[in-house]
Amino acid sequence: LAEAIDLKPGQKLLEIGCGWGGFAEFAARQGAKVVGLTISREQRDFAQRRIHEAGLAEKVEIRLQDYRDERDRYDRIASIEMIEAVGEQFWPRYFSQLRDRLLPGGLAGIQAITIQDKLFPSYRREVDFIQRYVFPGGILLSESRFRAVAEKLGLAWRDRHAFRLDYAETLKRWREAFDAVVAAGKLPERFDRHFIGLWRFYLMYCEGGFRGGGIEVAQATLIKEG
Repeated sequence: LAEAIDLKPGQKLLEIGCGWGGFAEFAARQGAKVVGLTISREQRDFAQRRIHEAGLAEKVEIRLQDYRDERDRYDRIASIEMIEAVGEQFWPRYFSQLRDRLLPGGLAGIQAITIQDKLFPSYRREVDFIQRYVFPGGILLSESRFRAVAEKLGLAWRDRHAFRLDYAETLKRWREAFDAVVAAGKLPERFDRHFIGLWRFYLMYCEGGFRGGGIEVAQATLIKEG
């Protein structure tokens, strides 16, 4: 993703939905000045410790802040699997914020899980397993809608890199590692049998979706022109 947005030393990077700080740490090691946003206190605290332990505190600021409240402008923006949690009615606001926070000519790298265009109409009418039990309020985009909303709001689609089968393999390995921890009795006690069954089903459910082609994961580069 850093290559896709042509990240260079000295640039200001905004990461919308910084998770546990992995990309922020990587970007800072490339010489970027990073602001990471999250609305999770647990993620904020973990990411701050991570950045401090990596000796990168002067290059990275992790904030407990809604992305819609940001007002500064940046050379680059990264957002990794955050848009799925935004909600369909807020997609225009999300892309407007990308546009408004980028300097002219700036690039945004978005990693998103998408659903086939033909499946989207029925998908959006129902509440599936993931929406009910794992990510309440979340919704995947169809790629055509992703591109249409972005371009309508002044962000040109520059390129796309998809890797769903790699992600399917990742999910398989996550499940195998999880099963090994459960079998060894090393899972914390607060994760009961109900959670174990739900989490295994979630990992298999997603793996099957990627292998079957119903869902995709891709990185798109958007450019603010003019």
